[in-house]
Amino acid sequence: MDEPLIDVLIVEDHDMVAQALSSALSATGWFRVGGCMRTRAEAMHAITARPPDVVVLDLRLADGDDTTSFIPDILAAAPDAKVLIVSAWGDDWSVSRAVEAGCHGYLLKEQGLDDLVDGIRAVARGEATFAPSVLSRVLKLLRPGTVTTETLTARETEVLRRLADGLTTEQIAADLYVSVNTVRNHVNNIIRKLNVHSRLEAVSYAIRNGLIRVG
Repeated sequence: MDEPLIDVLIVEDHDMVAQALSSALSATGWFRVGGCMRTRAEAMHAITARPPDVVVLDLRLADGDDTTSFIPDILAAAPDAKVLIVSAWGDDWSVSRAVEAGCHGYLLKEQGLDDLVDGIRAVARGEATFAPSVLSRVLKLLRPGTVTTETLTARETEVLRRLADGLTTEQIAADLYVSVNTVRNHVNNIIRKLNVHSRLEAVSYAIRNGLIRVG
């Protein structure tokens, strides 16, 4: 395998689930699991000691009602880390709070291992990943607001529309007849101009503030 291993930290307070995830991910050969943490305190200690590439985060932990408020702490301690929510909860409230907090993806525990593997690899590349029902909820929840950010270029807006459609970096590059690096540069500019943390949050912000329309 030519690609470097992706460092993953699992934050899950159900030991059986955490160990099953750790074993399954390690067996794929794509990941190096740095540990399974049961609480926010344990997770923060591990993240600070060795920042992972991806934090697989349960939405509910024993030491808090939900972990959405923990996401900004993770991103502050490890700015290059990506946060992938894996939860049994896919309701409007949970999804909207996680997106606004800056998560890079949201999967449901009812999905298969292949979805999780693909999701972790996607967010590690800087792409967003959603359970299909979660994506539809995100788009349905968004409402227009007021834009106070830098103006996006026409090409950046085109890229943003395709992100909202769920296209990968490679698909956007092929669609616009540009290189993958060019698309990545556009995405980085979009994130910077909108002052958000991820592609997912950029799409959420853009739709809510009327920068793009879906449907």
